[in-house]
Amino acid sequence: MSFELGFKQGLTHCTGAQVRLLADGGFEVCLVQLALEKQGIKIESKKQYTSGLEKIADGLQGPVALTLCGRGVLLKKVSRMEELTENSLQQVFPGFNRSEFYVQNFQSGDCSFLTVVRKELADPLISAFEKEGLKVLLFALGPFAVDHILPQLNVYQQKLDFDGHHIELNAEKHWTGYQFKKDDADGFALKIDLETIAEEFVLAYASAFQLMLSERLDLIEADHTGVQECRTEQTFKRRFEQKFKLSALLVFVLLLLNFLIFSHFHAENEKMSGKAGRQSDLYAGRQKMESELKQKESLVKKLGWNKGLKYAFICDQIGSVLPASVTLTELLVNFPENKEMGINKEAFRESGYLRLKGQAANVYAVNDCLYALKHKNWVKSVQLEKYMADEQQQTQVFTILLNF
Repeated sequence: MSFELGFKQGLTHCTGAQVRLLADGGFEVCLVQLALEKQGIKIESKKQYTSGLEKIADGLQGPVALTLCGRGVLLKKVSRMEELTENSLQQVFPGFNRSEFYVQNFQSGDCSFLTVVRKELADPLISAFEKEGLKVLLFALGPFAVDHILPQLNVYQQKLDFDGHHIELNAEKHWTGYQFKKDDADGFALKIDLETIAEEFVLAYASAFQLMLSERLDLIEADHTGVQECRTEQTFKRRFEQKFKLSALLVFVLLLLNFLIFSHFHAENEKMSGKAGRQSDLYAGRQKMESELKQKESLVKKLGWNKGLKYAFICDQIGSVLPASVTLTELLVNFPENKEMGINKEAFRESGYLRLKGQAANVYAVNDCLYALKHKNWVKSVQLEKYMADEQQQTQVFTILLNF
């Protein structure tokens, strides 16, 4: 049997115990154990037995919601009371001494149902549970915990009868009256959700239910300070454990995220390092090729490369434009130059230079030669480097520098 709920997880299991004090000093016990499964409350087990005080808690598990009723539990219906004082309680219970009683004020509509029990009667019962290692986290009196499960019950009239409890309700489901007649039962089957529950377990189920949802409900309980402090402590511990687990999960997620991000950037860094290495290799190869090219160009210059023009072609072209009065005495292609740089060093011109030396009868012949050479399509420039008279040979000496 389960009742589906959507709420934040608190307790995952608990036991509701309805204990009725009998006239012979014994106890009639009804137990219902609840568990939280997939956002639903499920009844795991039910048990009913009669026992003495010593063995009342044998075999129980989990935190306990204890509801006490029967002999020694006094109940009075009065007008709604927001605050309980010694004087107001003495008006309801003459001769009342609050230090000797546990008091419960159940407010419903315009009424308050005051329930009291002597501490000397309740304390040994709570101690019997604690001696078995059980923590009593909720202590209530009478049938009033049932108010929290009214929406779950198949109650369609303005009354609810179960296990001798007779509750009168108004249209708003507020309690207007209560009485207990153990031998009076109408035989109507009660259901929680869609399943039938025996009437003797209804109050035990209600007790466990309000403990399971204690962090959300306005609890119906007696003013037992020790039980309330124990519940507060357990709630604090449970929330601390949940926050610790959440924090641990968050740290794990952050570490995992950090690992993934680090792995990603490490992989990207490896790619970039490889790319940079390849670029460095390419740059080094380029530098090497440029160095080799310069060496080869230097060697070509020394060898006198004439840019693919054949010497026969050059000589033929020059010879075709020389006037008859001009005589060549020297023709040099890509010739070296001697320059003074501390010591004599031989330096080569850039390839494509040609030097002509010769003799001419007059300057007009030299000018005709220069003009004819300038109009050759393979000639870039022509320059007259030297022109002077040779008195011994009675002729004019010239030097022409040609770039092709």
